[in-house]
Order: sequence, then C-alpha cells, then structure tokens
Amino acid sequence: MEIIVEQVTTDADVDAIMRIRHQVFLREMGITLPPFGASENGHATYLVARGAADEEPVGSLCVLDTSDDYQLHESFGLKFEPQARVARYTHLAVLKPYRGMKIPLAMMLAAHRRVIVPRRFNHTWLLFDVERAANSFLVHQLGFTARPETFVSEYGSRCPLVRDERTPRSAQFIVRAESYLAQRQSLYTHKDTPRMRSALGA
Repeated sequence: MEIIVEQVTTDADVDAIMRIRHQVFLREMGITLPPFGASENGHATYLVARGAADEEPVGSLCVLDTSDDYQLHESFGLKFEPQARVARYTHLAVLKPYRGMKIPLAMMLAAHRRVIVPRRFNHTWLLFDVERAANSFLVHQLGFTARPETFVSEYGSRCPLVRDERTPRSAQFIVRAESYLAQRQSLYTHKDTPRMRSALGA
C-alpha cells in the first residue's frame, strides 16, 4: 500500500485525525484524550497519512513545540540547553488494518522534513513503551536514544526517547531511513497489479 503524508489544513483533515484518535486511543486503549488542540497553545502541527490510491485516512501524528515548557521537560527528566528549540512527537496512531506497513516511519520522516528542519528544532523527543523502546524502529531506524527513567501514565510505563537533531549521527539515520522507505515504495510502483502492491504492503 502506497502512503502519502500531508499536513492537516482543513476541517475535513481535522475530522479525519479525530476519527483515527478516537478509534485507536479511546476504543482500543480505553484512553480519553483532551479535546483537540487543548493545552497546545497554537504550537502544534498535525499530519495525516492516507492511502495514495483512495486517499483514505489511516494514520495521524502531532508535532508539538515544547521549547519553553521547562516544567514539562523536567517532569520527564529531560534537560536541554537554555534557548534550545525542542519538539515533541505525540499522539502517533495508525488504524489497526494498516499496521505493519511502516506508516509510523513515513509520518516521522515527513514530520522531520516539514517541521523539524524548516523550524530549526535542536532536539526532538517522545514517550514510548518501556518494554519495546530498545527494539523499536525509533531507536534502530531513526536514531533516538532511550533514557533510563521510567514514568507511569494513563498510557502505561513509558520512557523518554530523545534525539539531538544537530549531530552527524542523527543526519545519517535520517538519510538511511529515507532510503529504506524509498526502496519499499519502489516495490509498489514497479509492480504490475494493485493486488500485488497490496500483498507487498501487508
């Protein structure tokens, strides 16, 4: 399945990511999220992933500017240099039938290109399941570092994953991940039938 990732700009886009968040967080996980946009103070950028063939919304991601939220950083044991530009990835969700297709990787790379680079963020971070963090695509394909601290929230036991966007190491991870995703995409575009493309994406 070919995927396109776009920035949320219309009311229809907002409705789409609200449906995805409702399905994944509320119905599957039993977690009630705050109202859309609450406590984000206009510093959030939302992305939606769609199937290229039918434009069906299948995933969503929020990039939140937390540069000045020192209290939030400290609550998770995060220390960044003064005046650092800091962004948090949050509310990453993919509808169940579309999991296993590298959609989270595609959304994270799109967020890096469209938000992190042009807005010159120095650091990015997110909270992730402690038990899966060390083996996650975020660590192995995107170069995040898992912090040792563990925090219990409504999402379960989580640890912070952080990445310094200015290092050559981070840049190398991004290049490799983009190349990997492009190779997977070429598998779809060089096959003859939609049936074969669907099978490869499963």
